[in-house]
Amino acid sequence: MRRAHAADDLPSQTRRACSQCRRLKSRCEGGPPCRECVHRKVFCSLDASDRTNRRDSVRHLLDRVPELSDTESPRPERRDQHFIDLYFERFHPHWSFVHRGSFNLSRETPLLAQSMMVIGLWASGERKAQRAALDLHRTLDSAIHQQREVWDALHASNSDASSSACSWPIPTYQAILLHIIFSIMQKGGSSVGFDLKLSLPPADEQLLHSLVASCKRLGMFYYPNMLARVDPETIATLAWVSIEEVKRFDLALYRVHKLLSRTDDDHNVAETSRGGLTASDLQFPMPSNNRLWNAKGREEWIPAIMEDASLDTLDGTKREEWICNSAELIDLFV
Repeated sequence: MRRAHAADDLPSQTRRACSQCRRLKSRCEGGPPCRECVHRKVFCSLDASDRTNRRDSVRHLLDRVPELSDTESPRPERRDQHFIDLYFERFHPHWSFVHRGSFNLSRETPLLAQSMMVIGLWASGERKAQRAALDLHRTLDSAIHQQREVWDALHASNSDASSSACSWPIPTYQAILLHIIFSIMQKGGSSVGFDLKLSLPPADEQLLHSLVASCKRLGMFYYPNMLARVDPETIATLAWVSIEEVKRFDLALYRVHKLLSRTDDDHNVAETSRGGLTASDLQFPMPSNNRLWNAKGREEWIPAIMEDASLDTLDGTKREEWICNSAELIDLFV
């Protein structure tokens, strides 16, 4: 009588190495996702063409967008940059947790770039572009959920989910937060319940809770851990950008979580007890130097650096300045 093999019982010759392990020539135990990809926190695929297919799928969606007005046949790169520019022009002033000055579309994590394009497409106000945004949003939703073991710290082993700051997948977490924000945006009034409280579909709500829990487990709300990510030899301004990006992401995540939660004291106690996110979790100082953060190029960057002497004194000694020590004031800023 035949019996079904458990995963660990499968003969080794039937296991197929994923494309990442084949590329790196490392041992693969099968997946997806395989243990190596989970450890490296990268998307895992058995087919080397999957990444290309996903990119081509995105291209197909964007091909439905009307051509840009200044050219009859825009190159894909130019078209993509157009929607990234719309993201920064219309969305970024309200949710500025991706650093514009250092963002380079050709070098960014695809998931982050595509999540930003979703919002840029939607921000264009064009009907075809917004339909493409919804389609791309659904495509990314599938990828985020299928590769949950890559980014969800609660699904990783204790050794993989340590609070080591070097393992923080910041671009992936930024992309997931943008994905959640867009879920709220595109539903409009239909996302408001009878109590006038914003709501998310159950799958997106679980995604938000998983993101919060992962960030907490990795220690991303603790300022000394942010400092530990920075090499002592790193130029002060680059170190500042790295730390500031985490701080601003944390505040944006808190803001979204608060928008979807009641604000009464009993609820805050309940949130704390079940692992939610409250102001007391924000163990870091407020973001600083908005002028430097929003600088677009060298001409704006240099003067902003010159006026901020604090860039050379990045440390965690002034704990009295941490948000958690003045939690009652946080709502004035978020």
